[in-house]
Amino acid sequence: MTQSQRISPFILAITAIEILLLFLGPGYRQSAVFYFSFAPLDLTRPYKEVFFFQKYLMFVSYEFIHSNVIHLLINVIALFLLGRILRKLGKDNLTFLIFFLSILGGATFYYFLKPTNPVPLLGANCASFGLLAFVLNEELIKRLRRRRSISQIIYVLFIFVFAHILYFYAFSAIMPVSVIWQGHLGAFCTGAILAYVYRKT
Repeated sequence: MTQSQRISPFILAITAIEILLLFLGPGYRQSAVFYFSFAPLDLTRPYKEVFFFQKYLMFVSYEFIHSNVIHLLINVIALFLLGRILRKLGKDNLTFLIFFLSILGGATFYYFLKPTNPVPLLGANCASFGLLAFVLNEELIKRLRRRRSISQIIYVLFIFVFAHILYFYAFSAIMPVSVIWQGHLGAFCTGAILAYVYRKT
């Protein structure tokens, strides 16, 4: 099994969880968010965990819970397409590493850049943002080495930033949830750093 193929069980898992939550009803979704989403609590102070190891597990478990079907679909499509791109770039051996560290990076950034009134972080957005950053930076590094124009990369980044801002306001207006930019930023930075670290592999 290749590294990118290891994402497939994750996609199946989050899809199955979403179907189950739809079947069980909103009360169970609220419970799932309560137990497994990432809450930027002060980990330096003791607090009562709902279950053992919760305050550390939430750095990963938040990726398995989504706010709704639309939220899930956006992430599933993004993960699938980015996985295919990485395979074509010959970085298949790094896909799962980027995926996992982006999840941790998103939660860590949110922990340190938490807003005044924090809301739970949930969904596979961070994994998608990390993979996207790796793809963009991989192409950027390649163009710089060959002394080719990077105008297309700048254009793509501009469109990406604009689309993210549009997504932020549109999604917030449609659904009663907040889009957590701190997590997205952390995952994007993680993916960009990994592209630089593994630029010779």
